[in-house]
Amino acid sequence: MIIGIIGLGLIGGSISLKLKNSNFGTRFIGTDQNEKNALNAIKLGIIDEVLPIDELIMQSSVIILSIPVDGIEKLLPNILTNIKNNTVILDTGSTKFNICNSVSFHPKRSRFVATHPIAGIETSGPRSANPSLFHKKNCVLCDSEHSDPDAISITEKIYSIMKMRIIYLTSKEHDFYISYGSHLPHVVSFSLANSILDKKDNKEMFDMMGSGWESTTRLAKSRSETWVPIFLSNRENLIKSIEVYMTYLKKFQILLKKNKLNCIDQYIKTANDMIKKSKIYIN
Repeated sequence: MIIGIIGLGLIGGSISLKLKNSNFGTRFIGTDQNEKNALNAIKLGIIDEVLPIDELIMQSSVIILSIPVDGIEKLLPNILTNIKNNTVILDTGSTKFNICNSVSFHPKRSRFVATHPIAGIETSGPRSANPSLFHKKNCVLCDSEHSDPDAISITEKIYSIMKMRIIYLTSKEHDFYISYGSHLPHVVSFSLANSILDKKDNKEMFDMMGSGWESTTRLAKSRSETWVPIFLSNRENLIKSIEVYMTYLKKFQILLKKNKLNCIDQYIKTANDMIKKSKIYIN
């Protein structure tokens, strides 16, 4: 089985390394718009050979499409048109509805499986790839009723090798939930980092930044090339989640202004309880 990886960064590279280490696939081929990424992927053993995308499409038994979501929307219809009838395509995009919608009437739609392995770090590129990146994390398969049973089976096998927990949702459900679980936290992190723009020349401000700042702004190191397309693709859901977040932020501000210490105490304890509950599902 020949595995083709389109996009040799953190996610595509990590998947390829794990599958290679598990002997899933006889040959791993790849392509990337960034020539440096492609060369590094060879040096790091992520793939065996770099090929032009047209050759990769024709040779691959399984194609893993791991590029920004706007690129997936543009490329996927053409890839489906040119694959062999038994080829399986899966994507790793952080939004799903627009991607699924872009091929909803394609005659080979059933060879595509829409997936989102929910894992990542703030650094990118093949040098950040790690075969353990997905261990015990969640992977969402979306609109799976539109995919052939054998395509679903192969995809499930891939993510089971990666030791991921598989969840089945519609693409609409996925995009709503992920706006809160991933996209909003990135917005908060970017916004918090920007909140000190007018203090950026104040050395003392940076001297006072502790672990809370570091942990909360970790996501602000993420690449705009990745996140701008995600935000635009999930725009409506993200706008709503930002509104909810701002409501709670404003509520805290009002409690502070009115010196409502008991209410602030309860506000924090409610958050504590919510985090404890979330850990049950995350871990």
